[in-house]
Amino acid sequence: SRRVRASLAAARLPASMSRACTLALLAATLALCRGQMSMSADEEEMLESMGIKGQPMGRRDSTPKSEVVTSDLPFIRCDVCRRIVHMAYDEAQRVLSKRFQYKPKRKGEIVAFDGEEKVQEFIEKICVADKPNEPGVWIKHVDLVASQGRLELRDHEEEGHCRKECRTVERACEEVVDAADTDFSEILWNAVKDGTDLEKVQRLVCNRSAKVCKNKPPELDPKKRKDYKFKPMTPDEKQMADMMANLKESGMGGTMYKRDDLMAGMDNLKEHIGDTLGPEAAEMLGSDIGKAADGGEEGNDDAGEGKEEL
Repeated sequence: SRRVRASLAAARLPASMSRACTLALLAATLALCRGQMSMSADEEEMLESMGIKGQPMGRRDSTPKSEVVTSDLPFIRCDVCRRIVHMAYDEAQRVLSKRFQYKPKRKGEIVAFDGEEKVQEFIEKICVADKPNEPGVWIKHVDLVASQGRLELRDHEEEGHCRKECRTVERACEEVVDAADTDFSEILWNAVKDGTDLEKVQRLVCNRSAKVCKNKPPELDPKKRKDYKFKPMTPDEKQMADMMANLKESGMGGTMYKRDDLMAGMDNLKEHIGDTLGPEAAEMLGSDIGKAADGGEEGNDDAGEGKEEL
C-alpha cells in the first residue's frame, strides 16, 4: 500500500534488506486486506521464509486422494448399483416423463424436450464425489458398516470427509457405470417410456447389463475387515472443500493464508526491524499494517472485506 511504501522510505531501510522487506510487507498486507490472493512464487517464498505457510488450493492442491479398499468392492458393488439405478431412474422420470406424456395438439407439431443426453450427463456425474451440489455427492454421506455377514451402505445426514470408504464406494460406482456402458441410459429411456417398475429396472441394469448382482456377494467376516470411522465435515470444512473443488474444476489455483498466521508473521518482521533499525521504524510499520488490516485509509471501502479466516 501507499502508506507501507512511505513508511519504508521514511525508515530508510538499508539497500540490502529494503527490497526483501518491501516484498514481504506488501504481500502480507495485501493478503490481509483480501483474505486470499494470487501471488508470485517469489512472494510466496518470502512469506514462507517468515514462517507463514498457506493452504494450496485448486490446481495447486496436489494432496493425493485416499486409497481404495479393494477388498471391500465385492461386498458393495450390487448395493451401489441398485442405489445409483434408483437415483438415475428418478432423474430420468423427471426429465423424460413430459416427453412421453405429451399429446400433440395438431398434426405435425414439433415440441422440443430434454432427451437421453440429459440422462447420460446425470449418469456421468453420479460417481464423482468431490463436485459440490452434483449427483455424486451422495457418496460423501455413505458409511460402510459390517452387519450380519454383509457390508451395508449406511447414510448420514451430514457430508463426510472423503477418505478410504468414500473412495471405495466411488470406485464401485465407477465400475458399475463402466460395465453397464450405454445400456444404462437406454434402459432408463425405455423404462420411463413403458412405465417399468423400479425393481425391474434395477434387475435389467445390475443383473443383466453390469452383471454385479447376478450372484450373491460373498459372506463378510467382520474380524478380517478393518473399519474406517465416518468423519462428518463441519460447516467450515465443507465450505473449504467445496471452494477447493470449484477452483480445481475451473482450472484456477492459488494459496490461502489465514489472517492470524499473517499477523503473527508481521509481528516477527516488526520485531526484526525493531532490532535492526530501532523501535520508531517498527512502530511506524506496525501502525500501517494495522490500518491495512482494519480496512485501510479513507475511501478504501472494500479493503476490509475477506479479512476473516477462510
